[in-house]
Amino acid sequence: MIIKSFSINYEKLFSDYKINLIYGENFHLKTEILNKLTQIFKKNEFKTKFIKEDEFLKDIEILDNYLNQDSLFGEKEILIIQEASDKLLDYINFSEIDKKLIIVTNNLTKKSSLRNKAEKEKIISCIACYEDDEKTLQSLLRNGLTKLGIKVPYEAIDQLFNINKLNRNDINSGLEKLELITKDKKLDSETFSSLFNTTSSFDAFEISNALLSGDKKALNKILSSFYHFSINFNEVLGPLKYKINKLIDIYEYNENETKIAVLVDTYKPPIFWKEKSIIQTQLSKWNKNELNTLLDKINEIEILCKLNYEIAETIFNKFLLDIVTKRVLTNTYF
Repeated sequence: MIIKSFSINYEKLFSDYKINLIYGENFHLKTEILNKLTQIFKKNEFKTKFIKEDEFLKDIEILDNYLNQDSLFGEKEILIIQEASDKLLDYINFSEIDKKLIIVTNNLTKKSSLRNKAEKEKIISCIACYEDDEKTLQSLLRNGLTKLGIKVPYEAIDQLFNINKLNRNDINSGLEKLELITKDKKLDSETFSSLFNTTSSFDAFEISNALLSGDKKALNKILSSFYHFSINFNEVLGPLKYKINKLIDIYEYNENETKIAVLVDTYKPPIFWKEKSIIQTQLSKWNKNELNTLLDKINEIEILCKLNYEIAETIFNKFLLDIVTKRVLTNTYF
């Protein structure tokens, strides 16, 4: 049974379903749902036990003992299986088990047997946890502020997101802090901003995408995150070169084609659907000759940063700005 992640009734998850499947790439949302669900189980005097799928596959008696034996002391227990896969169906007949299970795993494709079974079975709740976009996170923050009876100007919230890469955990943690201080202290914009700390860093491929897409807003967040996370220029340049070579390869795969959408759609191996719009944006911004020039400039800046390591961060940050504005094509770095 498909349950939307934004409309969960946790008491019903406990009472109406034997099995709860929580899957997807959003680690923070999965953690939030799991924590709230296990609190309901604990309130009903269940003890929680965590196990990874590969652990019980090495010793299947662990699973058999849970499914087929009652506790010697009459204790109620809920088994939480992590990192599950379709292999789980070879060991558990969901229609016949009497015990409750929580299954937490990463993204499951539409072809996944585990996902398909969970979506169709009435005794199983199936909750997909997709990545939060900025609109979802802002809505989460505003709803939390409303529940606390706190009014914050829209400009303050926009500014908060403009300079930080916040995740769901950052927002929930900030709201918890707000709940503690608002009874005794009047909230101002500076205090508000200080309570929401960034705990997520941009990975190198996110940085590469922002640079090649000319996304100045994303780059501002990236440069702000450098104050919180140590990012070495070598960590970024490798993936950036990879992305550039990928774009060049797309151009070369069908050299006679001039329509970018067709280039992307006909490229083999097929481009993952989530990446198509990003790649189209990047191809519309950079032609093949410009991408080759950019590769040469990256080699120059890599040498320059290594020769001037004490100021490499300053050199590198300036180089990132030059890529976004495309001044990199005309600037000289030696």
